[in-house]
Amino acid sequence: MKKLHLSAAIAVTAIAVTAAAASDPVLMTINKMPVHLSEFEYLYHKNNSQQLQPQTLDEYVDMFVNYKLKVAAAVAAGMDTTASFRNEFEGYAAELAQSRMVDSTVYDSLLHEAYAHACELRYVSHIMLPPSDASNSSEAAMAHADSIRNAIVSGATTFEDAAAVSIDRGSASRGGRMGWVLPGRYPWPFEKASYDTPLGGISPVINSGFGLHIIRVDEIKPNPGEVESEHILKLTQGKTPEEAAHARVAIDSIYNVVTQPGVDFEDVARRESEDPGSAKQGGKLGWYSSGMMVAPFDSASFAMQVGEISRPVATSYGYHIIHKTGARPVASFEDMRQSLEQQINGDERGQLPAQRRLDTLVKQYKGLVSEEGLAKTRRLLEDCGGYDSTAVAALKASTIPIYTVNGKQYTVASVMPAMPVTASKDIDNAINMLRNTATRAMRDKVAETYRKDLINIDPDYRNIYNEYRDGILLYNISNQEVWERAAKDTTGLEKYFAEHRADYTWKAPKFKGYVIFAASDSVQTLVKAFTDSLDRAGAKFTREQLVKMIDKRFGRDAKVERVLAAKGDNAITDYLAFDGPKPENQKMRWQSYYAYRGRIIDQPEDAFDVRGQVTTDYQSLLEKQWVKELRKRFPVKINRKVLAKVK
Repeated sequence: MKKLHLSAAIAVTAIAVTAAAASDPVLMTINKMPVHLSEFEYLYHKNNSQQLQPQTLDEYVDMFVNYKLKVAAAVAAGMDTTASFRNEFEGYAAELAQSRMVDSTVYDSLLHEAYAHACELRYVSHIMLPPSDASNSSEAAMAHADSIRNAIVSGATTFEDAAAVSIDRGSASRGGRMGWVLPGRYPWPFEKASYDTPLGGISPVINSGFGLHIIRVDEIKPNPGEVESEHILKLTQGKTPEEAAHARVAIDSIYNVVTQPGVDFEDVARRESEDPGSAKQGGKLGWYSSGMMVAPFDSASFAMQVGEISRPVATSYGYHIIHKTGARPVASFEDMRQSLEQQINGDERGQLPAQRRLDTLVKQYKGLVSEEGLAKTRRLLEDCGGYDSTAVAALKASTIPIYTVNGKQYTVASVMPAMPVTASKDIDNAINMLRNTATRAMRDKVAETYRKDLINIDPDYRNIYNEYRDGILLYNISNQEVWERAAKDTTGLEKYFAEHRADYTWKAPKFKGYVIFAASDSVQTLVKAFTDSLDRAGAKFTREQLVKMIDKRFGRDAKVERVLAAKGDNAITDYLAFDGPKPENQKMRWQSYYAYRGRIIDQPEDAFDVRGQVTTDYQSLLEKQWVKELRKRFPVKINRKVLAKVK
């Protein structure tokens, strides 16, 4: 029966591969390397979308073949095997594959769950216990918390009585009553438990990362949105009864003032409010959600109409006069999407889409940690007498299979470099660590295998992957064969210039020579005396040699620039060579300068005089010669029937 199922699976796979080949046939081969129709179409349409004048199909085919020939030359030269190429490309490929390593349906579900929470408020009570301590392991702490929950659920004790042991002393004094849960403001496990628990229900024990919690949902209501307000506060907190009574009289008097027509509430708030945070801002509190303010203040501000000024409201801080300046409902899903994404990506939820996707891939690639391998490893540790240095050495050399991916086995030795360091010699602890380490290694191997397979199973990924890979290779080989070669081949440039001199002409004469700058007139006198001595000696030198000589003698007090400029190109050369006025620039460091070995020429004399243009033209010549050689070197075959299918 198993053989029948396996045969069916092979048949289905074969059909899928055949269908894929039929839908994406090979369009051409360049040096026996296939180019699929999808890759060609992808680049053809991308190229045309970026051109002012789109190319015809035949024009693009010719350009595409040249492009692939250059890539073939890079591969033949081994450029795809260099460490620099692998580091750059593999980093990009991993980043590109990352978007395919998440379950988008899980992410979408998390977004909508977060928005549903934002549309509803829940008032909760909780009991908080330490996750562990010096006398209690995490397992014992969880068992203790479970026993308290069971006592509440069974009726053996009340939630309020049980709350006496809570380490959150603020809520413990109120029988566990905590307040409104504001979505996005509490650890996600706590928020999720609060929203997953029905009204009046008791949550399972959850670990928020800060402690263990038992949550009771006391009230549920729609989120009214946000309000904007400003207030005036007279403090009573920490004051005597007489001072508190005085504050009450003062706030009543202020209320009578701010409710008079034409009175500026913000001006009064600046002068009278005892809230140091908002008084300087005219009492402004900005926008806030229900539950963010102290209870009486919160209830009053949400119950008021926009523009209304409240009568004095008493809170634990003192007496408030509230001026409601705005109200808005919960934003739409699309308007909140960015903030919801930030919330999700900022906590453990951000890892769930990738984890779920990897869970699916583990099943698909048959990733499995071997129980038999763990049992054999346990016996090896028992023979060693525990998990000690001798056992570690044995495990590092062990060929015991510990996990498999797609039927391929990986040994204990392969996962040992990732094993945590521990002083414990306990065998059970060592086996648990090995199981966890092997599980991580297996999942990493599944991810690695999937990334390698993507190029064969995902045409979109393959096209972008190939484009980037070929782009790096194209740049490297073109730089070697054309750009750097042309830049360094001074003899070739001069020869090309001599053969095409008529192609390089100027409409106006230019000054050709050096301009030597000095920090002062006295320095210029010294520099000029030196360059005059060079002339008297009939010295010959390059620009680089002249720069070194000047720098060696005068350091930062002088510099040399080689100049080729027509009249109007440069104010300094206009002054030195074309009888122009002396530039007036008092801020310029180099106030002293003179022309050296300069003359006016009507047309370029050598390749340097038109170096940029000559280099570009010489590069074009080298590229044409190179492509001609590549077409002879590498065979090109194009399937014209497939080419006819190009959209």
